[in-house]
Amino acid sequence: MSLAKAVYQTVPVPYSRTNYYTDITQPTPLLVGFLGRVARRLGVRDVEAQALFHLDQGMGGGKSHALVGLWHMIHSPERFFESDLGKSVAQEAMAGGHALDLSDVAHAVLIGDSMSPGRTDPRFGPATDLFGRLLWLLFDGQPDRLDRWQHYVALGPNKATLQDVFAEIDRPILIIIDELMDYAMALTNQDAIGGLPGEQGFLNALADAVDDQPHVALVVVMIRSDEDEAGYHPAAEEMREYLSKRLQRNGKTVTVTDPSDFAQIIRRRLFDRAEVLEPARAVAARFTNAAEGPWADSVFNKLGAGKGIGRLADRIMETYPFHPDLFDLVSKEWSVVQAFQRVRSTVAIFARTVLHWTLEYEQGRWCPPLIGPGDIPLQTDALEELLSSGVLAGNDRAIQGYRAVANTDIIRSGGGAGTAHNLDEALRQAGVDAGQVCPAVRMAASCFAYSLVPRAQAARGATKAELLASIFVPGVEYASAEEVFNALIASPIDGGLGALEHSSPAAGRGASRYYLSIKQTLNMYHANAMTMVSSDRALERVWHRAQSLASKGMFTNLQFVDDPASAGGTSSPFVSVDGQDNRLVVVDPRRWTLLNGNDAATRRDIDEAFGVVPGLAPTYAASMVIALVNTQRRARARDRAKDLLAWEGVVDYLDPENEEYSEACSRRDEARRRLDVDIRWAYQHYAYLLRTSAGLAVQYKAVPDGKSALNGQDVWTDLVALGRAVAAGGISPDYISQLIASGTFGRDLTPKELFTLPFSNPTWPLVATIEDLRAVLFELATGPDWMLTDSDGNEVRPGSPAQIQPGSMQQLLRPRPASTGEASTEQGDDSAQADHSERSGEAADDGEHRQDGSDTEGRGQNDSSGSGGASTEVGYEVTKLRLPLTSVTDDARREAVWALLREVASVADPARRNVDLQMMGLEITVTARVGDLVSAQTKAGTIPGMVVTVDADEL
Repeated sequence: MSLAKAVYQTVPVPYSRTNYYTDITQPTPLLVGFLGRVARRLGVRDVEAQALFHLDQGMGGGKSHALVGLWHMIHSPERFFESDLGKSVAQEAMAGGHALDLSDVAHAVLIGDSMSPGRTDPRFGPATDLFGRLLWLLFDGQPDRLDRWQHYVALGPNKATLQDVFAEIDRPILIIIDELMDYAMALTNQDAIGGLPGEQGFLNALADAVDDQPHVALVVVMIRSDEDEAGYHPAAEEMREYLSKRLQRNGKTVTVTDPSDFAQIIRRRLFDRAEVLEPARAVAARFTNAAEGPWADSVFNKLGAGKGIGRLADRIMETYPFHPDLFDLVSKEWSVVQAFQRVRSTVAIFARTVLHWTLEYEQGRWCPPLIGPGDIPLQTDALEELLSSGVLAGNDRAIQGYRAVANTDIIRSGGGAGTAHNLDEALRQAGVDAGQVCPAVRMAASCFAYSLVPRAQAARGATKAELLASIFVPGVEYASAEEVFNALIASPIDGGLGALEHSSPAAGRGASRYYLSIKQTLNMYHANAMTMVSSDRALERVWHRAQSLASKGMFTNLQFVDDPASAGGTSSPFVSVDGQDNRLVVVDPRRWTLLNGNDAATRRDIDEAFGVVPGLAPTYAASMVIALVNTQRRARARDRAKDLLAWEGVVDYLDPENEEYSEACSRRDEARRRLDVDIRWAYQHYAYLLRTSAGLAVQYKAVPDGKSALNGQDVWTDLVALGRAVAAGGISPDYISQLIASGTFGRDLTPKELFTLPFSNPTWPLVATIEDLRAVLFELATGPDWMLTDSDGNEVRPGSPAQIQPGSMQQLLRPRPASTGEASTEQGDDSAQADHSERSGEAADDGEHRQDGSDTEGRGQNDSSGSGGASTEVGYEVTKLRLPLTSVTDDARREAVWALLREVASVADPARRNVDLQMMGLEITVTARVGDLVSAQTKAGTIPGMVVTVDADEL
């Protein structure tokens, strides 16, 4: 059962109907007790009752079934309490003569495996965390829902806020948090882990608030670690430990099923209600009376404690119409496997089995009086239900092996062949009558069932007594049953089961055991395992391993982008990779590969990631480098991953005591080493952004042989060789000076803008560290060509690179005004060098005068140096620029015009104090879309003498 399907009606399921649910649910003591205590807390006034319940059973423990019961109890109380289950729950809740009212219960159902931390969901309105989602659900139906939600969200997820919420709602409240560990695991994702402490704090506050508030109940489902087969991130495990202590402090850990309930639950799920006491008693009497002589001595008295003739009748009545040996096998041995869900898996297997024998009975054919270990019809889809039930713990190799054994040694799918099936025909022809149609198939199927999992004390398979008991029915002769047994254990040459093996007890103590083996040579194991490994699964391993192998090197950040098809995302997978840092972005090889003539989709996505084509508009695309696999090399890595997965399956299947186990481990480890080599080799390409004469373009490069795009240092070194990056400490002030001077900025730049350029402008190289850029800017600001000024135009003289402020928007880096020294033109270079040396040795006396006393503030001065320092007369020239009216729709033409306008604008820049500008006239004709020049027209109107005319375009 799924609580999500019942509550949110995501798919039509029969148990979403109250009547169906109560009809199939056995009112077992633990379930009734749990539902009754929750009902008492919610619906009985003035009575102290438990408020917090922690369900921590393992998989298949009945938790989901119990939660669906809670939902029906508060959602449809009238129908629920009309049922046998509801009456039992009401009796538990009203103990002491109290009244019970669940007609107006508010509820909030949060299901961890269907919620994404930090993301909105239509079910929860604007909420993105547990606290907000709880509030949204609790205020459902209120006209001011959003206002109340915003009010309490602003107060924060603390105990006092929650108590105020409960008091305002003023109704019984049931809160269910299911699959909490799935949500905890989602919180450990890189983009969500920041929310983990807040969610922990909220859950702690919720546990306290619920305990102190009457008629509020909290049910938390969090499987305890020793019952949970899933592996979790360390942060998720820490959250489990943190919450477990608080749940134990404020509430009670409960279970809702017990092994003694197992037979009743299965019987109720599969059959219509009927009185079975008399039929069960009659069958038990027949079996007990027939189990005498050699059957008693050689079979039942050797089955083990509690399984002799004396207990046979009682055991049959407890499990009827199933054989008690089958129930013991399933409930006590198969259920030890964590992946096997006791109720769910058993129902699936037993349902197919019951259906088969019901149809056989309706067709007038023989049926067993009790359904035992050998009666699972392996020729039907019951075999797949059995193999996929988790009893083999998801071991694909073992599943494949046992499927082959069932079809070869017992009975083929659909019937009509198989060793045991053929033996039945041979036994009939030999006159052996075992009182049933297919005794060899039943005994072999029983051996199959006993062989699937290790038994007590690591024993394998079944004893002779257990195999004989599996075909015992009243009237069968012991000698005939033994004939069947002998035929099965004969050598394959004599028609016996080819996969059957037996083990003798150590020192002659105990009984020999017989089991069906899927043992093969290592190469056979591996070949079979390879057929079970899909390409998708292999590529998934390649991707996960690539993330482990990747290193950032000189990059500041290392990011990974999953195939959105596997992650279930709907937005662009690159939407979250933008950022002001040098980052190596490794992409999922399941979607993005390069070359081999089929990479158009990859190149389109990469273009979008860099903002070259419409879609995304990244601000810092220039500082992103994307690592990609080569298509052909990916195929080799995929095949290597298949090889590794197959060897892992072999190792998982083999017993550590097996003589071939060590060799299998060695081959697995070698395959793992080779996979790492092939994955590094497969990531051959990287992509980065570059500005070309045609505009922005993505450049694709291949790392040199022996290098890998997964290694950030390899990529950075290659970028340095290409001139797209600089090594640590290797950036030249002259280079940056040229970039600034040749840039099309049209104004002086602030430090903040300068520190942004290597990340946002692909014309600039990638700079290893901010400190490198600090050092360069310091050299420029204290050199002869550039200066830092404050907002008033005064020079700022930093004493060291540490005094450069990367985030400053008040300072400007400006060209230093030309010096009016006494040196001749021929001595200019030497003077500048000497002046630079003086500035390096000591600070200037003030920000506006050079050490030689020359004034740098005179805007109209154009003194030229001569002998004796005498100034000559200033000369002026008139420059007229005329551009005929021409089209600028061509990008190159428009860029050229823009460069000219920028240059003219820079001459009039008030900050250019060294430019002696006397007069300026403008005549500009622009044809543009109506409204595009409104701002320019407005500014023009503020200049005295400016004439603005706007005419309609006649073209």
